[in-house]
Amino acid sequence: MNTGMIIHTILGLLLLLIPAGALYLTDQKLLRGFAVSVGRMTGQLLLLCLVVWALIRVNSPWLLIVWIVMIALYSAWIVLKRCKLGVKLLLPVSVGLFVGVAFCSLWLLALVLPVRIFDARWFVPVTALLMGHSTAMMIRSLNTYVSALKTDEQQYEFLRGNGTSHLKAVMPFVRRALQAILAPTVANLSTTALFTMPLLLCGLFLGGMTPINAFVVTLILIVASVASSVLALIIALWLSDSRLFDKFGKLLTVLMMLVLVLSCKGNKSGEAIVAPQEDATGLYDTKANTEAASVEVDRQNKRVVVMYEMPAPLKDRPEQILKRKGYTTSYNSKTKTPNWVAWHLTKSHTYGSFQRKDEMFTVDEDAKDGRATDNDYYNSRYDRGHMCPAGDNKWDKQAMEESFLFTNVCPQNHGLNKYEWNDLEILCRDWAREYGAIDIVCGPLYTSPESTQKTIGRNKVWVPDAFFKVVLCRQGSPKAIGFIYRNEGVKQKMEEAVCTVDEIEQLTGMDFFPELDDKTEDRVEASASLSEW
Repeated sequence: MNTGMIIHTILGLLLLLIPAGALYLTDQKLLRGFAVSVGRMTGQLLLLCLVVWALIRVNSPWLLIVWIVMIALYSAWIVLKRCKLGVKLLLPVSVGLFVGVAFCSLWLLALVLPVRIFDARWFVPVTALLMGHSTAMMIRSLNTYVSALKTDEQQYEFLRGNGTSHLKAVMPFVRRALQAILAPTVANLSTTALFTMPLLLCGLFLGGMTPINAFVVTLILIVASVASSVLALIIALWLSDSRLFDKFGKLLTVLMMLVLVLSCKGNKSGEAIVAPQEDATGLYDTKANTEAASVEVDRQNKRVVVMYEMPAPLKDRPEQILKRKGYTTSYNSKTKTPNWVAWHLTKSHTYGSFQRKDEMFTVDEDAKDGRATDNDYYNSRYDRGHMCPAGDNKWDKQAMEESFLFTNVCPQNHGLNKYEWNDLEILCRDWAREYGAIDIVCGPLYTSPESTQKTIGRNKVWVPDAFFKVVLCRQGSPKAIGFIYRNEGVKQKMEEAVCTVDEIEQLTGMDFFPELDDKTEDRVEASASLSEW
């Protein structure tokens, strides 16, 4: 370095007096950090100059591969540091960056640009440009993805609890992450082209490239930057999936549910009627297909119709019986909530292709009086809590749609809906798979005096103090169990929520299983043990 270069360097560095002076006048505590950052940047720049100079001088394919691996690892470390994530995601993120940048770089060098693939004069600037853009977008998108999971974790829980596959449950978060890449990129393209690209164009012109060729190369590099960012994100999320969901405590549940899904064929017909086999008499074989349910034979249509236990008629409160494809509800026009909802859950009904994502809660036009509406729940701080869950109705489109009627809904505390009630719904589906079928009745409990009863909305929908659920299994020796959960967001252990059916009948004034013979009914309703299930 000659004397002239030293003088020019000093004159250039004197520009640092402008930001340093501003910090001195506004916040002197930041001066030290600013000086450290400038020193670190200078050292990194010097090291980078030496590395790039060596790469161009040696021009070895193996060194170029080592180069892209090293910058992928370094970039991944920066991403994790900026997103405040653990080092356990270092490998997935670095592999995502490496594959995304390497694929797009090789595509450009091999098919688009008229150069040798491993020519360091092209390989280094192209990979560096793509890696820089991909790193910045990875920080934005991965931070968006993880933050969305933390903030809206209940959405994932709710979708998984209602039978949605893991892939579909994380799709809303993946979409947000992709939007974090594409939205700012598209919005900033004009600014990038106007202020950033002239530096690249100057380099291309100094290298002897014509304006048209320089335009094409710059355009392709911008396109490749976006493509490499998206590809890097998709690969990184795919490889990070298990680690991220270990962090959020979901991996074991996800694996168990996936094993269950893969181990069973499910009910593809979507019918509530179970009668696939015809015997010599022209009637269907009920032994193999009723799944421990009581049945009724329709001889005219040659089919077996599944029946299920429903509570006895109520005399002390309004009641309108509404039969749906997947359940039956006793609707109370005074409370604008069901007195109870009953359904027969079979093993085949726990599977299906009809998902809840496109469904909306709707007014039940069949309710004669006192209809609840969506506006009653809006901004009420209560969830629209399914009694018969959507996850039990994905076997049929009509059943899924009808599960969103407000005659199947109660105001439910978000914490209860998200955790304990959701866990109980999942457990019931597990029991249906294990025993073949179960009968379920659930509904709200109102223990407060009517004069102090809390309501929501213009239609004054009653807010339950608690919820009950009773489950009957008729396979083998019949057994039953009940649960009561307070309509609160505090943690409630399932073991402490267990009750006998008799106890819940006393609280609700209902007779849940009147069709059972008296001896069996007395026995199963008098005891409840979670360990026996």
